[in-house]
Amino acid sequence: MRIIVFDLETTVQRSEGAIDNSPFNPKNKMVSAHWLTIEDGVIGEVNSRVFHHNEIEKSDSPDDFIQALKSADIGVAHNAKFDLLYCMEAGLPIPPEMYCTMIGEYIFSRAQPLSKSLKATAERRDVTRKKSELVDELFKSGTGFEAMPLATVIEYAEADVLSCAEIYLDQQKDLLKGSNKGLLPVFTLMNEMMMFLCEIERNGIKIDMDALNAVEKDFVAEKEQIEKTLSDIVISVMGDTPINLNSGIDMTKVVYSRYIVDKEYHKRTFNIGLGANGKPLYPPRMSPSQFANTVRKSTRRVMKTVGYHCDTCEGKGKIQKYKKDGTPWVNLTKCTSCGGQGFTLTETGQVAGLKLIPEGPQDAAINGFKTDKQTIEKLIIQAESKDNLDAITFLNGIRRLNAINTYLDSFVTGIKTYTRPDGILHAQFNQTTTRTGRLSSSNPNFQNQPRGGTFPVRRCVVSRFEGGGEIAECDFSGLEFRVAGELSRDAQIIEDILTGKDIHKQTASIINQVPESEITKDKRQSAKAFTFAPLYGGLGMGQPPHVQAYFKEYFNIYEGLKRWHQTLMDGVLKDGLVRIPSGREFYFPNAKRLRGGRITNATAVVNYPVQSFATADIVPLSCIRALREFRRLELKSKLILTVHDSIVVDVFPGERDKVAKALKWAMSEVSEELEERFNYKPVLPLAIEMEVGKNWMDKTLVNVD
Repeated sequence: MRIIVFDLETTVQRSEGAIDNSPFNPKNKMVSAHWLTIEDGVIGEVNSRVFHHNEIEKSDSPDDFIQALKSADIGVAHNAKFDLLYCMEAGLPIPPEMYCTMIGEYIFSRAQPLSKSLKATAERRDVTRKKSELVDELFKSGTGFEAMPLATVIEYAEADVLSCAEIYLDQQKDLLKGSNKGLLPVFTLMNEMMMFLCEIERNGIKIDMDALNAVEKDFVAEKEQIEKTLSDIVISVMGDTPINLNSGIDMTKVVYSRYIVDKEYHKRTFNIGLGANGKPLYPPRMSPSQFANTVRKSTRRVMKTVGYHCDTCEGKGKIQKYKKDGTPWVNLTKCTSCGGQGFTLTETGQVAGLKLIPEGPQDAAINGFKTDKQTIEKLIIQAESKDNLDAITFLNGIRRLNAINTYLDSFVTGIKTYTRPDGILHAQFNQTTTRTGRLSSSNPNFQNQPRGGTFPVRRCVVSRFEGGGEIAECDFSGLEFRVAGELSRDAQIIEDILTGKDIHKQTASIINQVPESEITKDKRQSAKAFTFAPLYGGLGMGQPPHVQAYFKEYFNIYEGLKRWHQTLMDGVLKDGLVRIPSGREFYFPNAKRLRGGRITNATAVVNYPVQSFATADIVPLSCIRALREFRRLELKSKLILTVHDSIVVDVFPGERDKVAKALKWAMSEVSEELEERFNYKPVLPLAIEMEVGKNWMDKTLVNVD
């Protein structure tokens, strides 16, 4: 067995503080390559070759590096996807099997928040240290590897390679110890998934910039209209009091009609802040009357005001003062009559704001009371129950405005920034960021998007193929619900799935308190969050009574799920671990039993198994199978994305049927490989749906049978 451990140093492009080291940036180059080989557990000497550096006139030959790659059985690197992509873009050969030591450290961490950088990993495993001190200050100052002293670059990079090699051998020893042996299938899965991510990042996504500009224009117009509506409501309910909707203090005034008069008392009484362990303090237990009395002590009602022009400063906010000799002071002085505002406010005696009521200590915040996304959802229900039309309009406007700002900043601007001159966007996908193993993405974020046909930004994703190219998306139907049934073996979930029961429609009927026959498509879609919330440990805390009743009834219907949740929590109390069929493990140290039978971190304990097995094991395995099948069939269509529980393809003209068959085999028949890899035989079938269209948003359902 011949192993090559390698590391590449590259140029980076800097713009407005952002660093772009992507191999898809046409300005970036490979500065140098550094590698060693391992045979029979023995580490060889480090080799270095320099290709683009200011100190050399002629690049070194890459032949011996190419030969080392060709002759290796396994390639090893830390954050290996980065080095792999540079090799692939340069046309260099890739070993038949790849291993990423950063992925290895991530799996061993068992969802604990520890740094997986090469430096931190080397220190933790007590191997050769990374020589960061050689380059850190140079890099911070804007000096790239191509401009650093060449001897420094080589010394730094060769230490990296040696450190990575020692980490690899140490991880291999750990894999032979005790329960670690059960992690091996996950190592294999995640390293194979890394190759799929290389494929989709290289393929990239074709962006229709005209369509994106049109979406941006619509968002901006909607944003301006919402801001005007919000401003009108604020003036109506607050009078002339200046309000900044980005201020927690001001939002508390508008929404709850209150302001804090004793901030320290408020903070102390409601346990606001961090404890000695650095974690947020738990809200105190209070009866409704105790909470109401505390609110009255720490806050006061806000009154509407009328503003008057300040005659003292003539509305300027500052006045000119003079010295005893009659000469003016150089700087103007703030007007004390108006506090520098240019106007004075007089209270009208009428309560201002929307007059909504915080429900309990959990709603308290440092600047008053919460107005985050989750709290706004609860407040909308409260406003609707009181027919408070101003509050309903205001809160829905804030919710939509926050969403639009996110869409413009994270998606529209991100797509424009990172789309290359050829119109292709190469988003980055990350395997070692989330606790559960599901993917995240950056530059820009292509994972946390609203689902389906509700997000117009998706309209800018089009086919690169002229003459009939299409965008196809194939996704699992109700994957999380099926996985919850799989893992819990809840008899009712299994029956509901096998009989084709529409669980989301059932949920929508209960939440909206109307018969299932009256449930619209939109109501069904919005109810999905409530269907999945109990699977992930939600109990409906802070929701209206009928919604809380739904959560209780949910666990009466699915008693097997409730028992499984309890089994997971009991297991964590016993040994601190949760294991799922793939062998992946999650560690919850220092767990304690709480009142009511739950334990600390209960939501994560019951959430991680379902989310991880679904989106970190089943979906990636389907992606791996899709890539394998596309290559076997020699399809010209390109795999371009995996989002949530779907695979997205840029379909070459005439290949729609072949793509559908390939994805059906890769996804709905993945159960066969689950048994082969993890010795786990599913009891439930996996269902998929496929939609095809000219862009990623405007698609129609097609048959995949």
